[in-house]
Formats: sequence, structure tokens, C-alpha cells
Amino acid sequence: MRRLLRLLKRSLSPDGDLTSRTVVSGLWVAFTNGGNRVLETVMLVVMARLLSPADFGLFGIAMIALSAFKRFSRLGLDTALIQRKDENVDAYLDTAFTLQILRGIAIAAVAYLSAPFVAPFFDEPQAELLLRVLAIATLFETLYNPGRVYFEKDLAFHKQFVFSLSGTLPRVVVSIGYALFVEATVWALAVGFIAGNVVRMLTSYAIHDYRPWPRFNRTYAGEIIGYGKWILGSSMVSFLYSEGDDIFVGRVLGSGALGAYQLAYQLSNAPATEISHTISRVAMPAYSKVQDDTAALREGFYRVLRLSSLVSLPVGVGIAVVAPVFVPVFLGDGWEAMIVPMQILAGFGLLRSVRTCTSPLFNAVGRPDYGAKLHALRLAVLAVAIYPLTTAFGLPGTSLAVLVTSAVGLPVAAWLALRIVDDDLRSLAAPIVFPAFGSVVMGGCALFARRAVTETAGMFVGFVATVLTGVVVYALVMFALEQRFDIGLNDLVGQVRGSL
Repeated sequence: MRRLLRLLKRSLSPDGDLTSRTVVSGLWVAFTNGGNRVLETVMLVVMARLLSPADFGLFGIAMIALSAFKRFSRLGLDTALIQRKDENVDAYLDTAFTLQILRGIAIAAVAYLSAPFVAPFFDEPQAELLLRVLAIATLFETLYNPGRVYFEKDLAFHKQFVFSLSGTLPRVVVSIGYALFVEATVWALAVGFIAGNVVRMLTSYAIHDYRPWPRFNRTYAGEIIGYGKWILGSSMVSFLYSEGDDIFVGRVLGSGALGAYQLAYQLSNAPATEISHTISRVAMPAYSKVQDDTAALREGFYRVLRLSSLVSLPVGVGIAVVAPVFVPVFLGDGWEAMIVPMQILAGFGLLRSVRTCTSPLFNAVGRPDYGAKLHALRLAVLAVAIYPLTTAFGLPGTSLAVLVTSAVGLPVAAWLALRIVDDDLRSLAAPIVFPAFGSVVMGGCALFARRAVTETAGMFVGFVATVLTGVVVYALVMFALEQRFDIGLNDLVGQVRGSL
């Protein structure tokens, strides 16, 4: 067993050329995001059985407020240091740590003081105390070791795996334990959130030997903030775009509708979004190392797009098909209102996973302004569409408004990416066409299996049959396409095998 663990550690340690290190790092990010998402999904499903949609909505209100303060003060510190060509950025870390502390204190103070105004806005008096407690808990995030920037900069994502899961695991365990053995209220989610922040802060110092101290260098701060101003702009607009629908639902339809909508969003977007973010998170530092080589950028971008499409497209289609049996089987009564929004938002997650491939490319070549401008475009579309669609159709209308915004922004993001890699639309379509065809065929077969089996054997058997049918059909279709058209699957598998 020890030999096997040592072999696994050597195989999954980032080494070799840039391509091999990127592939191995991608596997670690996949383990990280996959592990986080599995744990969080387990928590959501269990807590949905114990809590009501209103409890989830109440917690969601507090998190929306915290997210607003974080997004409107984001300095892009980590992104700026990752993007720098310098391999060693130790000289910047103490300044970054100081800025991180000052920002965190400001966020906690503003959140604490604004709680009496946030609660009446959503007509939820209980949100005041909850927001104040969570605001204090965010102070632990300000003390994270700034040396963790090297986890991404050096493609050392095996350490990022430990750092990330060190917070998620205690959050899940404490939340479920509190709900089961103390009281099944919104405070179970809050206590788990606090535990996760504390453990993750301690872990950041256990796995990296840099020891920061609050120091401030005006020159270094100017360089970091100079790059980060577009990250800040993008983050502010992104908040209004990504959280604007939550704010609207909570304000207009109430906390119960907000809880159902947020859970629908998280479950429908989780797999496709995490897959694309896994790939993109590794791509940004890799792109940064070849940012002056257009040919290398082009090759890397298409590889990222091909891999993301290959996995996220069928997952998005599969979620839309399986939602009507997943919700009653796993979440139980009281959550029926989230089925149709979950199906529509699965389409949003599918488009988002493709679009996300462009974001690390923009940041790596020093054009984070592209992201900010794209968020502004999507925000404008959302502002126009959300009220009439929600008024007409309720939660499905809100979901449809979000889907429209993604459909509008995708062509613009694609055009900007093609300008950077100096290529045309035909090359961009090639990595998407075959996975899209396979996903459509898979979706049709899975839908037929769901309807046929559910009617005769019940919902749980229908759920299992739908998932198994989707997996088998998609694998067979993609295998057949590889044999007929050589779409690159063998090369992809060979690259992973060679990197290991």
C-alpha cells in the first residue's frame, strides 16, 4: 500500500514540460472541484430533507449581502501575481497580505453595520443577526496565507486540493451534524460556514512555509492594483449580473422562492460549471507562461475548449433530462417549484461552461477589461429581460432571463478569443460540434428511458435508468465518431497517459 501511495504521489506531482505539468495540474483541479462539489451536493441534498426552502432562502440572503461587499472590493491580488512573468513574487506577498487584511476588515465592518438595512429590504428580520455572525466569520478569510498564490502560479494544484477540501469537509460535517443533533434551522448552515473558514485558514499555513507580516510597499501595491482595477470592475459588474437574479427573486417572490431558485441553480450548474472552471483554472497560469506565443496560445485554447465541451455539454443536457425524477427522489416534498428552473438553468450552465474557456485567455494576455465589458453586456440584457419574464412566468421566467443573457454574451466572447489567437470561426466550431451532436443523441435516448421506466417501475428506478442510459449512449456515440472522423479523443487520452 505504501508503494502504491508513493507511486500515485510521484505520478500526480507536477513535473516535466509545460504541457505535462498542465495536464497533471488539471487532474488535481478536477479532484479538487469534484471533491468539493460531491461534498457540497451531499450537504445540499441532506439539508434539503431537514430544512425548508425558506431556511435556504434566509441563508442565501446573508450570502448575497456578503458576496456584494466582496465583489465590490475585489482587488484581483492573486490574479495579478499569477499573471506576472516573474517566477518568484515573494517581494509582493507582504503587501498583498496587508491589502487582504484591510479589505477583509472593511468587508466585515460594512456587512455588520448594514445588516439592519439588508433585513428589511428582503422583509426577513432574522437575516440581521445571521448576516452579522457571518460577517465576523469572514475575518478568518483575511488571514489566509498569501503564499498560496504559488499553488496556481507554479501549477502545484495538489496543494490547492488540500487547501480547498480542508474547508469544505468540516463545513459539510458540521452543518449536517448540527442539523441532526442540535437543531434543524438555518444556523446549521451558518455554523458549518464558520467551521470551514477556520480550518481552511489554519491549513493555509500548514501546507506553505511562507510566513507573512503586514508590510506595505506603495510601488508594489500600485503594480498589483493597476492590473487588478479591471478585475475589480469585472467583479462588480459580475456580481450585479450573477446575483441580480437572486436579489430580484428574494425581493419580489420571497425567501421561500429564493431558496428553491438558488438550490436549482447550484444543482443544475454544479457539474458543467465545475468542469469548465477546473480546466480554465489550470489554463490561466499555463497561458500566462506562453502569453507572447500566439501559436501556443491557439493550441492551448482549442485543447481547453475541446475538453470542456466534451464533458460539460452532455452533463448539462443530462441534468435537464433527469431533473423531474431527481428532485422528488432526493429532495422530497416542498421542492417541486425548482424542477423547471433547474432544467432551464442547466442550459445556462452548458453555455456558461463553453464561454468560461475564454476568461483565462483574456486575463493571461493582459486584457481583463474584456471580461468586465462582457459582464456589462450581459447585465444590460438581464436588466431588460428579468422583470417581464418573471412577472409572466415566475421562477421559470427568471431562469429564462438568465439563459438569454448567456446566449447573447457567448458570440461576443468567442469573437474576442478568436482575435487573440488569430484564427477563424470554423476552427472554433470544430471542438464543439461533435460533443454537441453526441449530447443531443444522448439526451433523446435518456428522455425516452426516463419516461418508459418511470411509468412502469417508479421514479427511483427511472432516475437510475436515465443516468445509465445517458452515460452508455454518449460513450458509444463519441467512440463511433472518433473511429469515423478522428475527433481527437485518442490524442487527448494519450496526452494524459504520457503526462502521468
